[in-house]
Amino acid sequence: MKATLLCACCMRALVAVFVWIAIKAAPFCWEKIEPMQFYELNSSRMDYRELSADDLDLLTPLLRSEETMQTLGGALSYEQTLDWLVDTLRRYQTEGCGWLLALDKPTGVPAALCGLTYEQVGAERVLTANCIVRHELRGIGVGRECIAACLLYAFESMHADEVSAFVQKDDLAGLHTAVACRMQPTEKVSHTAFGKTAPCVRCVVRNPHLTEKAEAENEPSEDKNSTET
Repeated sequence: MKATLLCACCMRALVAVFVWIAIKAAPFCWEKIEPMQFYELNSSRMDYRELSADDLDLLTPLLRSEETMQTLGGALSYEQTLDWLVDTLRRYQTEGCGWLLALDKPTGVPAALCGLTYEQVGAERVLTANCIVRHELRGIGVGRECIAACLLYAFESMHADEVSAFVQKDDLAGLHTAVACRMQPTEKVSHTAFGKTAPCVRCVVRNPHLTEKAEAENEPSEDKNSTET
């Protein structure tokens, strides 16, 4: 028993070291990057935290679950999950945002992965809201709460002009969640996620503060419309 526990601890330590080395060895010019302060999401039922090299096991019921990943092309392998985690930790350093782990507040159980990422769509660099809800917890508003938290941060703290979401064309629940968060379907595109390319619907929402500002600027002022006497 002790030998088994020792072996498991050694394996976790080796994974953590591998992830750290992979990030440091990535071909990026760190001195040219000015990341934002790390972001924090807030919502009523979820606690959100950044992922670490020790979280590989926590990703099993999410990324390595066939039921959870059904609409995203199927479960990831151990190696694919590790690569995804390395990429996520890299994004924290290079982009100041990335995927977060959403934990149910009463139980502390991982409920979803969500967050903001930058994606390259043609020549356009797009800020994207993402969410993967554990299949046992779907249908109770977890996805909507996570996406709403992402959008709030994007507009209030990052001052983004707009945010996109890429929903696979057969994912009706995902499309419903996007629309419920006031994201409007704009175009059909091919989008790559988790190493798999699939036809998707791009949904977009504009920063409401920019819309309000534009409307205010377009309103005629009382001075211009007043009649001189």
